[in-house]
Amino acid sequence: MSLRIPLLCSLLLAAAAVPLDAEAACNATTNRDLAWRYAPIHHQDADSTRYRGDMVTRIDFDGDWILNDNWEAADALTSNPLPYVYYSVTSTPTHWYILYAVYHPQDWSDTVFDTEHENDLEGLLVTVYRDGTQYGQLEGAVTVAHTDHYSYTAGGTHFSANAEGIDGSLLLSGGHPMTFQEAKGHGLYAYGGGHVQDGDGIWYYPSKPYLGYETATAPATPSSANPQPTAYYQLIDIFEPGGLWEHRFDSNTFASFGSFRGKDGGTCGDGASCSSNSANAPWGWDDKDDGPVFPGELTFDPAHLVSHYFKTTTSFSRDFDCNPYAVEITLNSLYIASDQDGSNDLSDPYFNLFFSDGRGADSHDGYGDGIVDGDSGAQVSWVWQNPSMSTWHSLAGRMPRNRFYTIKTQAPTFRVRVMDWDSGSGDEWLMSPETYFSENATSGSFTYDFGRSRLSVTLVNAPGR
Repeated sequence: MSLRIPLLCSLLLAAAAVPLDAEAACNATTNRDLAWRYAPIHHQDADSTRYRGDMVTRIDFDGDWILNDNWEAADALTSNPLPYVYYSVTSTPTHWYILYAVYHPQDWSDTVFDTEHENDLEGLLVTVYRDGTQYGQLEGAVTVAHTDHYSYTAGGTHFSANAEGIDGSLLLSGGHPMTFQEAKGHGLYAYGGGHVQDGDGIWYYPSKPYLGYETATAPATPSSANPQPTAYYQLIDIFEPGGLWEHRFDSNTFASFGSFRGKDGGTCGDGASCSSNSANAPWGWDDKDDGPVFPGELTFDPAHLVSHYFKTTTSFSRDFDCNPYAVEITLNSLYIASDQDGSNDLSDPYFNLFFSDGRGADSHDGYGDGIVDGDSGAQVSWVWQNPSMSTWHSLAGRMPRNRFYTIKTQAPTFRVRVMDWDSGSGDEWLMSPETYFSENATSGSFTYDFGRSRLSVTLVNAPGR
């Protein structure tokens, strides 16, 4: 039976990272100011068939967090809704990651060839280099349009294309990125190029009500006399008390982790098909073809996503000092107690480490047993040739990366197995019994005695390390 023992002996085991002041790293006022500084000036395209269906609002616009009646509640509106945009801020010592999420009660269509669904949330992630100034330097953004992500860079950026191409440039107005959102389906892009005003639409500007500036204002309905009305939206912290994050396990709000509850009802499906449970929270956002980047990394591990999408000429840390979405997992050290190599050689240990993505899944097809690069998002595999036995080996600097982040779910924090790799004779377990070990704790330092191996792990429940 595997044993989990609190980590006490610093002479044998690698020391855990020294905690930083979580409140200082995740200061709500500082994060709110950052969010306002880079909040987008947002052009929402609109369609005269259903103007109000294209207007931005808050998820609980009807006064509750029951989301499978929001289509009908939107149909029942007798005035244009007040606009709100959700935000969160995570950070490493080198970068701020500011996420914005824009909600519509209806993803609608006026053609039989399309699909409608209740609830719609799309948005963008802005990356800012912490250059020592109050607000840093804007580097780029990733926007969410249905099941695709689009990458953009700002003027003077240190970013260039990496595994994903650059889709365009960010236009700025008063230092704020300019964004564009489609009518009906509400895919979100940088403003410019093919994504510009083409008739009627609404310009939304960020307000700063906590300093006495503009509060949220309902837009006018576009008309021939005023085809581009303006309005001010108010920012809402995803982590505010009683807010979106606190409802992530609410069955009235979510059908499954990361996916909003929405039904086929009301006028949804009139003239088009209507699907259920089809909209996602930010931790459920996923690009369908961006490789080893898993659902939700825009929230719980944006540094990994950005490092995959972009190259940079500045310093770039992957270790978060503020990340309220995540549990931090550090693999400290490894001890091989039994040689299981079938080729009359020392064991070549490798890990399969799985943790939950933003949809609550902790297994990922295509990565289950492969020896990959040691850093593949929500699943990690890594092999080490012929380490000496019966001694603790520090994994810091040995693995390509020994610190990882998983989103806070009700699933196990991680699952792990330790194996011996053999090119021809088959892999052997460095665990007895031969089964994955699951950990449910979210904080603490532990040693796991797997019989044939031992592993030292430190868990830190964010926001701060």
